[in-house]
Amino acid sequence: MKYLSAKSKLNIESQDGGFTTTFLGYCLEREILDAVVVVKSKNWKPIAYLATNTVELLESPKSKYSISPNNKLLEYATENYDKVGLVGLPCHILGGLQFDLTLKVGLFCTKNFYYDTIKSIIKERFGVNIDEVYKMNITKGKFVVETLKREGFAKTEKVVYEIPIKEIEKLCNLGCRVCTDFSAKYADVSVGSVGSEDGWNTVIVRNKMAEEIINDMVDKGLIEIKEEVDIKAVEKLEDIKKKNEEINKCSAYFAVCPALF
Repeated sequence: MKYLSAKSKLNIESQDGGFTTTFLGYCLEREILDAVVVVKSKNWKPIAYLATNTVELLESPKSKYSISPNNKLLEYATENYDKVGLVGLPCHILGGLQFDLTLKVGLFCTKNFYYDTIKSIIKERFGVNIDEVYKMNITKGKFVVETLKREGFAKTEKVVYEIPIKEIEKLCNLGCRVCTDFSAKYADVSVGSVGSEDGWNTVIVRNKMAEEIINDMVDKGLIEIKEEVDIKAVEKLEDIKKKNEEINKCSAYFAVCPALF
């Protein structure tokens, strides 16, 4: 396993460094993949779909923080394409193990919300309608939302709203409260922003296949990489989610023998 900081050299819209989109685009163009399950959105409501070329892939930039039924497409995808990829949160990647997938790209995840919940949080805490949001992020212990305030035809001003994630974490999906996987440990390659400077992605390369693809991309000048990752920052969040193992054990013990509690 290897940790890298990576940044796309392509001029594409992205959440952070643009690694995931560039990586998948390369895999489709080189026919390493025939199709990949990704997520676009309408007013930030996730819509899972199959991308079979880079044009379709570019419809899916930026992170969404609502539940997306990515794995519903896997049965159709694996029946109709030979080489299928999946991009998803640790829970998607875990569920995807029952399918014969060529490549799994996992995204770092601390927690996720139902769409109506995240919509209400943004409206009630920031006074912003979700269709005004340009970007959202969970980073450095905060939930951050960005909008663009237009001034004239060309000039825009970025407006940033943020609250500590602790103030809203009790509203997250129930499954997130018992999830023990932050970095998608069953993926071939895991991607996030924690551990790298702004504008870069942290990439965990988990096998030889992923490493060879990344090396080819570097040779072709598609991405820039450096081995300067704050691994302790990644491990800190991994450890926080691992604490849910104790909650899971307690739940199991309670189910078997409630008299102990």
